[in-house]
Amino acid sequence: MATTDSVRSQAWQSHQNGQQTVAEQLYRELLKHKAEEVDVVNLGALLRSQGRLKEALKHYQVWLPQFRASQHLALNAINCAIEAKDFALAEQFVLLGQQSNPQEPALQQAQARLLQAQGHGEESISLLQRLSKSNPSELTIWLDLGLAHHRFGQADAALQAFDQATRLNPLDPRPVANTITVLSEQGKLDAAQAFINGLPAALRGQGEVRGAVAHHLMERQLMVEAAEEFAQLCVAEPGQPLHWLNRTACLRQLKQSMAALSVAKRGVILHPNHDDLRHALGQCLAETGRQQQAMNLLLPKPDSTAQLPRQHLFNLQFLGAGYGLITAERRAAMARHWELEQQEQGVGALWGDRIQEPLNGRPLRVGYLSADFCNHPVGRFLLPVLEAHDPNAVAVVGLSCGPHSDTLQASLKEHCQHWIDLRHMGDLEAARLVSDLNLDVVVELGGYTAGSRLGILCHRPAPVQLSYLGYFAPTYLTSIDGWIGDSALFGGLEHCDANAHQLLHVQGGYMAYHDDALPQPARTAAPMLRFGSFNHARKLSAEAVALFCEVMAAVPTAELVLKSISFVEAAEQERMRSLFAEAGLASDRLVLLPWVQGRAAHLGCYQEIDVALDPLPYGGATTTCEALAMGVPVITLAGAGMVGRLSASVLAHAGCNSWIAANKDDYVSIAAALATAGPRGPQQRLALRQQVLASDLGDGQRLARELERHYRTAAARVLKARSK
Repeated sequence: MATTDSVRSQAWQSHQNGQQTVAEQLYRELLKHKAEEVDVVNLGALLRSQGRLKEALKHYQVWLPQFRASQHLALNAINCAIEAKDFALAEQFVLLGQQSNPQEPALQQAQARLLQAQGHGEESISLLQRLSKSNPSELTIWLDLGLAHHRFGQADAALQAFDQATRLNPLDPRPVANTITVLSEQGKLDAAQAFINGLPAALRGQGEVRGAVAHHLMERQLMVEAAEEFAQLCVAEPGQPLHWLNRTACLRQLKQSMAALSVAKRGVILHPNHDDLRHALGQCLAETGRQQQAMNLLLPKPDSTAQLPRQHLFNLQFLGAGYGLITAERRAAMARHWELEQQEQGVGALWGDRIQEPLNGRPLRVGYLSADFCNHPVGRFLLPVLEAHDPNAVAVVGLSCGPHSDTLQASLKEHCQHWIDLRHMGDLEAARLVSDLNLDVVVELGGYTAGSRLGILCHRPAPVQLSYLGYFAPTYLTSIDGWIGDSALFGGLEHCDANAHQLLHVQGGYMAYHDDALPQPARTAAPMLRFGSFNHARKLSAEAVALFCEVMAAVPTAELVLKSISFVEAAEQERMRSLFAEAGLASDRLVLLPWVQGRAAHLGCYQEIDVALDPLPYGGATTTCEALAMGVPVITLAGAGMVGRLSASVLAHAGCNSWIAANKDDYVSIAAALATAGPRGPQQRLALRQQVLASDLGDGQRLARELERHYRTAAARVLKARSK
C-alpha cells in the first residue's frame, strides 16, 4: 500500500500537471486518514481554481476550526469568501484567524481587503496606512494600500504607494504593472509610456508587466499590437483568464468577430467559471448571429441576488431590446435595481444643492453626454444639430467620455461653448463635476451602448436629464426624465416602454441627416437588378435572412449584395454564405462586398445596389439615411418597439412613406414593384437625393428649434415645481 507521503507527492504532481480530478481524489483520500494542513490548503486551492467557491467555502468551514493556528489556511479561506462575495462568512474567517494570530499583519491586510470589498474605502485605507507605518518594509502592505487607493479613485495616492513598494524591491513586477495600469487608466498615456521605456528588460518581460503594457496599448487604441501581445501571453500564461478576456476584447474592437469567438471559447474551456469570460463569449455569440445562445449564457438565474456588473447589464439590455429576447418588464427591473446600487454610492440628487437661475433672458445651459463624439453615427447625426443651435437659446457643453479623437470631433468641439473630458473619472466624481457646471439640461446619447456613462446620471447632476439619438429603447432609469423621438418612431411601443419615461415627440422627425462630402450617385455596369443590405451582419437574423430570401424568390432574376465591416474575416463571409444557402438562396445570386477604407469609398459602394432591404427585428438608421442620400430606395417593415421603427421614422420624414411595409407580404410586394422599374440610373438616384435633402430629414434648423423647445419646456417645468 502506498505511503501517505507518496500519495501526497502524487496528488501534488497531478495538481501541477492539470490532472485536477485525480488530484482531488487523492487529496480527499488523504483527508479521510490523517489530515495535514498542507492537504487541506491544497484541496481548497484546487476547488477555488475551478470556480467551485461554494464547495471551497464548505471545505474551509469544516477544516479551519481544526487548523485555526494556520495563518495560510485562514488567508485562503478569507480570500475565497471575499471572491464569493459571502462577506458574513469572510468576517467569521477573519475572527477565527485573529484569535490565534491577533497581531499578524497578513490577517489585518485580509481584513482590509474585506472592508474594501464591502465598499468601506476609508476604513480599509486607514487600516492599511496604520499597517504601513508599523511594517514599513512589508511590500505587500504597500501593494494593498495602492490597490485600495486606486479602487476608490485616489490615483495619486495609489501611485505613491506603488512607488514605495518598488523602492522596497525594484525587481518585483506587481507594483510596476499596477503603476502602468493606473497611469493608463488616468489618461496619462505619455507618462505611462515613458515609465515603460525606462524599465529594465528583465522586468519588462515579466507576465504581469507585459499584461499591463498590453492594456496600455488598448488605452492608446493600438488594438493590433495589443491583440498580438495578449496572444503571446495566452500561450505563455494560459492560466491567467484576463489574457483571454483582453485578447477577445481587442479582436472585437478590430471587428474580427469569428476570431474573437474562437478565443473566448478557448478561454472559457480553461476558465469555465470566470464570469467576465463567459460574458465575453456571450457577446461574441451575439455578434455572430447566435443571439439566443448568447442570452442562454448571459442571463442571470431568476433567483440570483448577485450585483450585476455594469458591462453585463448593458449587454443584456442591448441584446434583450435589440432582438426581443428579454421582456421589457424584466429589463426595466434589472435597470432600476442597478440604478439603486449606483445611487447608494452617492449622497442623493446633486443638482438639488444648486440655486437655479430664472430662465428668462439667458440661454439654457445644455450638456450633451456621449462616448461617440467622433466619426460615429451619433457624432455625425449630432453635428447638424450643434451647427444649427441658436446661441441665444442654448449654450452647449460637450461631455465626452469616449476614447476616440478625430476631425469630426474637432468639428463638434467648434460648436460647443465648453468641452469636458470625463473618460478617466469615476461616475460619482464626474457627476460632481457636471453638477458644478450648473447645467439646466443633460442629454445622454448612448443608452446601453459601449462606453456610455449612464452611471453619472444616476447621481442626478442636472435638474432635467433626457435620452436621445444613440440607443433604440428606453433606459428605464428613474433618473431619466424624458425620451426624445417622434410619432413614427414611438408608434410601435408596448405599454412598459411607452410608460418608461415621458415621450417627447419631435415634429418632423427626431433626426436630421447632412453630409457635405457625398460622392455623385452612379450605377455599376452589373446587368441584373440588385437588392442589398449594408447593415452589420449581426443584424441579419434568421428572420431577416428568411425575408430577404422571400424577396429574392419573388424577383428570380435579381442578385443580393451584402456589405458588413465584419467581412474583414473570411470565416465571417463563409458564415454568411452558409446562412443564405441554408435559407435557399443560390450561391451565384449572393455577392459579398469586401471592407473598404474611408467613408467616401463606403458611400461609393451604394452604386452596387438598386434597392436596400432593411433587416428585422433590429433595423437600420445610418444605413437607411446613407442609402437614400446615395439615391437608393429602402424597404422597411414597421415593427415593434423603437428598434423596429428606426428606418420607418427616417423614411416617413424623408417623404418616402410608400416604402414602409405593414407586414412581410407587403415588404415583398414593395420589393417586387421597385424591381419592375429595373436598375436605377444616376438621374433617378440624384432626384431621390435632392428630395431627401429638401425634406424634414435634411433640415437641421427644424430639428434644432424643436429640441430647444423641448429643453426649455422641461427646464421651466422643473423650475416651476421647485418654486412651489
